[in-house]
Amino acid sequence: MHATMVFAQNRQLTGTITSSDDGTTLPGVNIIIEGTGQGTVTDIDGKYSLSVPNKETTLVFSSIGYISQKMVVTNETKLDLVMDINIESLDEVVVIGYGTQKKKEVTGAVGNVDGETLTKSATADLGTALQGQVAGVNVTASSGEPGSSSNIVIRGLSSVTGNNAPLYVVDGIPYNGDPKLSMNEIESIDILKDAASSAIYGTRGAGGVILITTKQGKAGVMKVGIDSYYGIQKITSQVPLMNFDQYMYSEFINKYNQNGTTFGNTWTPLETNPYSFTNDTDWAGIIQNDHAPIQNHSINISGGKEGLNYSITGSYFNQEGVIINSGFDRFNIRANTGYTKGNWVINTGLGVRVESQEYAPWNFLLDAYKQKPYQQAIDPNASTISDASGSTNDALNLSYMAARMKQTDNRYGDHVNGFFQARYNISKSFNIMSRVGGSITNNTRIRVNPLFKVYNELGELLPTTVRSGVFNGSDRAKSLTTETTLNYSKKFGEHSLKVLGVYSMERYEFASFFAEKFDLVSNDVTVLNGATLDPNVGSGTGYGQDRVNSLIGFLGRAQYDYKGKYLLSISARRDGSSRFSKDYRWGTFPSISAGWNVSDEEFWKPLASVANSMKIRASYGTTGNQNFLDYSNAATISLAKDYVFGPEGSDNLALGAIQTAFANENVKWETTEQTNLGLDLAFFENKFTFSADFYNTNKKDMLFPLLLPPTTGAGSNATVVLNVGNMNNKGMEFSANYRHNGKLSWSAGLTYGRNDNTITKMSGANKIAYLSGSTVTSGLPNEDLVTVLKEGYEAGAFFVLKTDGLVTTEEELQTYRELMPTAKMGDLRYVDALTVDTDGDGKPDAGDGLIDNDDRVYAGSGMPEFEMGLNLNADYKGFDISMQLYGAFGGEIINGSKAYAYKQGTHLDILYQWTPWNQTSEVPAFRGRDHENYRGYTDFWIEDGTFVRVRNITFGYTLPSGISNKVGIRNLRFYVAAQNPFTFTKYDGFDPEVGNDGLNTRGIDKGNYPIAAQYRAGLQFDF
Repeated sequence: MHATMVFAQNRQLTGTITSSDDGTTLPGVNIIIEGTGQGTVTDIDGKYSLSVPNKETTLVFSSIGYISQKMVVTNETKLDLVMDINIESLDEVVVIGYGTQKKKEVTGAVGNVDGETLTKSATADLGTALQGQVAGVNVTASSGEPGSSSNIVIRGLSSVTGNNAPLYVVDGIPYNGDPKLSMNEIESIDILKDAASSAIYGTRGAGGVILITTKQGKAGVMKVGIDSYYGIQKITSQVPLMNFDQYMYSEFINKYNQNGTTFGNTWTPLETNPYSFTNDTDWAGIIQNDHAPIQNHSINISGGKEGLNYSITGSYFNQEGVIINSGFDRFNIRANTGYTKGNWVINTGLGVRVESQEYAPWNFLLDAYKQKPYQQAIDPNASTISDASGSTNDALNLSYMAARMKQTDNRYGDHVNGFFQARYNISKSFNIMSRVGGSITNNTRIRVNPLFKVYNELGELLPTTVRSGVFNGSDRAKSLTTETTLNYSKKFGEHSLKVLGVYSMERYEFASFFAEKFDLVSNDVTVLNGATLDPNVGSGTGYGQDRVNSLIGFLGRAQYDYKGKYLLSISARRDGSSRFSKDYRWGTFPSISAGWNVSDEEFWKPLASVANSMKIRASYGTTGNQNFLDYSNAATISLAKDYVFGPEGSDNLALGAIQTAFANENVKWETTEQTNLGLDLAFFENKFTFSADFYNTNKKDMLFPLLLPPTTGAGSNATVVLNVGNMNNKGMEFSANYRHNGKLSWSAGLTYGRNDNTITKMSGANKIAYLSGSTVTSGLPNEDLVTVLKEGYEAGAFFVLKTDGLVTTEEELQTYRELMPTAKMGDLRYVDALTVDTDGDGKPDAGDGLIDNDDRVYAGSGMPEFEMGLNLNADYKGFDISMQLYGAFGGEIINGSKAYAYKQGTHLDILYQWTPWNQTSEVPAFRGRDHENYRGYTDFWIEDGTFVRVRNITFGYTLPSGISNKVGIRNLRFYVAAQNPFTFTKYDGFDPEVGNDGLNTRGIDKGNYPIAAQYRAGLQFDF
């Protein structure tokens, strides 16, 4: 009876929603019965069906980019509607930090990326999804290893010793580092690029700010959306290595070039080990995992009614590595709610992340380059290996690789974060809000080097080069943020004023611990007590050290506009950080920005039919930087050699210690001052938009490490950190977008960014500083460092010895032996740079007759001169296609993988090295791995790092609603996609993007984990 009455009191209303612009149907339009939580959404064909009461009812129609409409219906069963474009899609809301603004009102440089764009990339890394999407945001891969995070640098380096990463703010809560969200959790991202915009975050905003808004529910019918894909991965490039035949031939050549031995008198590995004749082992191929699977599955449930909304997102991501013994597995879930009652607005959010990551052995690819193709292959899954040759050297080589292949290195992590926010509207103009948020992260890492015993053919135990053992490490991080804000907003006739006041407090704690033991008794017992010797325990050092820091901030901001034409924003933030001594703890960071909506002026009206919008922006802002090591203003003591203590003749040893760092209580804020000029244009009712920004950034009081003299007793290369450096970044950014709506709808977006970096001041006694860790490849001494800080050049510039081809004639040989007495034909010829002033004019005009560090010259850097991104989208009758391209131009790469393979004598080029019968070769003669021909600090390894990469191609088809609705599904879409399928570059290493996990390694390919192409198929649907 009750059901019958309800049916009788309702009727089914259907219709189609179209655009007034071109008559095309509009999917995704929200239709709500006013005053209720009941509603629906139009399907892919713009159609809807909604049960409405048999009485006068008001329906609300809304869609992004269109003017919302209310329609009153009485007894209609069909209602079609034409929606008008909101010509000021400049009414689009932009998140600016501690609030929102209409895009038309924004006076700073702010970039935006929507969640749909992010999910087109099959990645667990936010940086990878952002690459090429926003002008001025440089994203480079630190590694292609599953679970690794990209490096994001906004408008150039913000520091040379500290952290250059931007500040991440998720739903108003600042994070220490990448929050590692699933792409399916994110609704939108806004990026504050200029200092005036990021100054409201004070000390945290020096590297720019990434504001992330996670998905929120909307009033209306509950929506369930599912996105699932599965794919495979493949390495698309290789370092060229020799096969068996090529290597055997090169051995003859190598012997000749090393000691003049002729072919008939040369003993090769084949002659001493005839069992190798049948081998032709591709070691790089053995450790690669072809067609490694990748998958992602996500679900979002959202909805609500008047006064209440909710959104729950869950996702699972799994990626096997393209190198064996590597992979990543992550589960995310996030729940957001919003509640409005009277003058109260309450929001909550809770996120949980559980992940595991398996790491490939360090330098695994280089290990493969070192092995010779005549060695027998190894099955990574075998428990024992028999050496057919009977050679002790071969047995040891095999055991080394086998032990590396069987190493396990796993990290297990869990992360919980949440926030609670309450706002009370005191009046229509005034409200107060309090927010508290926090997070807890736990990680455990367990690495096991298995016991691998090697016996010779007589059954005698041989010493192995990989010692078995167990390493256990754990860390725990906690953060707490509290904020209270006061907001006042009022219109006075044609004047509008907004005033914001904020008090914030942040506290961060980090602690770590590790323990390790060596020499396992058995591979069946891989806990710490299963090892027997050399126990070692401790805590982290550097950025991994135990630490606690706090930050307190006060912020004031006023925003004013007159008639919506003339815009002004002024802010000031004062921060106090526990990382500084009491005399330098506080810093003040003001900013000012202004905008002029020129197109609102009367004189613009004749142009409005073509250029409907024009805005000029200008800003000046300051920020501080505290992203460097804690306790850098305090002295540190470390254990060192024991010493004799006691009366004369005593041999009692006391525990020794040494001061490794010196206190500098005068360390103060690194400060940034930036000016920005911007222009925004829109044409043809916003079909075509264009933005341009020009900026100049001065970094002052940069923290530089200065070498201490040995007399301090701190040991060799000890340093103290002082505010002695200045740096400048200047650049330009352009972005253009065009969209066309019709039966065939399409859009195109282009971004361009250029940043020029220069160190403008260094300490008088340290005009050049070589960065630790900047060797071209592993195993090289410190004198092979190649990345420097030098006044007048960009940070991270390469300074290397210049080469001038090979020594190919007797005349060249005799001349060159004046510099290199041991030189031979076919050797690299180094240039004796002009370092001596012979005529007293103050300019060097002659060499000094020596080849040393004074002969190093500038050879570019790993930072590209400019970057571009291109995004293309089209759809027609349910079919859709999209393509993303990214290009980096003008950077240099030092090919360390090639250098290492040259040193090991396995690179294919060695086959074509210089010989008396191949005198036109450009490959130096091979004279052993430690010869000067193959040192890392030369320009011989530098290559053009320019590349253009097709980041993503996606092709999809959405079933007609008449078919999908029959099974209760609103939109059902199938798609196939390829990620990184093509890279166009002259670089002949694995990948032109890898090698960017810090300033000291930017542009250096050390055999890092390569980026792989991905091919996947998936489906999306909602109901």
